[in-house]
Amino acid sequence: MAMHLANAISYITDEEKTQRGVLVGSYNCNIDTALQEMLATKRKFGKMDKRQGYHFIISFKKQEVRPETAMEITQKFVERYFGDDFQCLYATHDNTEHVHSHILFNSVSWRTGKKYRYEKGDWAREIQPIVNELCKEYGLSMQDIEIGAEEKPLKKWDKTKQGIFKWNRQISLDVEDSISFATGYENFLKLMELKGYSLKQKNGETFLRPMGEKRFIRLTDISSYYTRESIENQITKEIRRESNRGENRTPRIIRCRKNYRKYIPPTSYQKAFLAKMYRTGQLKRKPYSQMWKYREEAAKFEKLQSQYLYLCKQTIRSVEELKDRKEDISIHMAILDEQRHQIYKRRYPYKPALALLKIIEENEIRASYYKEGSLFYASNYEKWKEATEILIQKGYTVNQIIEIKETFQRELASVAKAKRELRKEENLINDILLEKSRVQVVEKIMPALVAKENTKEILREGGDAEKTEITVTEIPAQTDTDHLQDQPAHNDKQKQPEQAR
Repeated sequence: MAMHLANAISYITDEEKTQRGVLVGSYNCNIDTALQEMLATKRKFGKMDKRQGYHFIISFKKQEVRPETAMEITQKFVERYFGDDFQCLYATHDNTEHVHSHILFNSVSWRTGKKYRYEKGDWAREIQPIVNELCKEYGLSMQDIEIGAEEKPLKKWDKTKQGIFKWNRQISLDVEDSISFATGYENFLKLMELKGYSLKQKNGETFLRPMGEKRFIRLTDISSYYTRESIENQITKEIRRESNRGENRTPRIIRCRKNYRKYIPPTSYQKAFLAKMYRTGQLKRKPYSQMWKYREEAAKFEKLQSQYLYLCKQTIRSVEELKDRKEDISIHMAILDEQRHQIYKRRYPYKPALALLKIIEENEIRASYYKEGSLFYASNYEKWKEATEILIQKGYTVNQIIEIKETFQRELASVAKAKRELRKEENLINDILLEKSRVQVVEKIMPALVAKENTKEILREGGDAEKTEITVTEIPAQTDTDHLQDQPAHNDKQKQPEQAR
């Protein structure tokens, strides 16, 4: 588990890259015991699993900064960004043309026990501005952050991580892949060209040259099975196999055993080939799912289902019972607030002792390092010793205060959990009452709309208005008073509402 942290520390503190350890620094820990201190922090808070640490790299432009200056910038960055929360080990490497600094820090805070969370955009929003500000202070060029959907260049093969690249293996994979898609030998050659290979025919044999290489390779040198006749035979077999699959056969149940294979990600050349296959239309993109159209309906259904299940569980059969339940919840919430107030009231006399306990816990690990002989933590030991003595003078032991602290924390957590449950239930009741009010509004509006539609239908059919005794007035959406004043008053009937006859 600690192997990754140990390897990272060994890499960034390499003496050949850091002027024999001169360009190595630490923050909130000691350089010589950084690994032990980070692991002790993880053990203290019970967070030994998952991510062990984070690694930042600050690069400077070529021949722009001295290693000593880069070290100062890195030290100031660590102090400004991490504050007093995380244990950091940093170093500046000057073995390349570009001077750069490595920052390795613990994933668990030694002070609070919380894990570091890196969210998307934190680099541009928080980290990069600090780097730019420091570079500006030292008169260096600032690094620009480009945010956009630019096409990423193909990754270069890293011999140190992936070993020596073997073209024969890659060519063999591409040949087999092209054979499975080809409809003939000429089509096979075309598919190989789409993969980035240059081809030429000489004396009845096929030669190919991989992308970026200078020399051509005879296809039969890769494998003796890659002659023209052999490839044509394999293509024919593939076509027959596909045609046999398409024939209507009687369905039958067969036993099959899954062959679990390790996932091998496609290479850059295979990705480029598949992209070309899509663009040329030889591969069809799968249709997208249409489930997004029903997302809102599904959310509404889940909401109604939760409301229905709640009413059934509480055996609520009327709006009055629902409102009574809401009043009971309000009473319970008030009771829980009073309980929380009483807990705070009982905890108040222990407040000075709990403050001393916090100082003891923050300096306990570093005080143990001082006892083992690390004079670097003398100040932390003095703080720990002073707080412990004052606590004993008050008549408490450290274990007693820890037990008292945990008791109050459990009580407050229990009250908070009960309040969350009641608040969730209250929100559910409010949603039900809101839906009920909407239904009542619709029930009141619908009869008036139906009567209006029936009246219009009677008038349209020439019904007797005296029997219906309904007066219909057409009101325009917008009334222009100036226009009405300019009209001649020769017809007074136009000013009166037209009565249905």
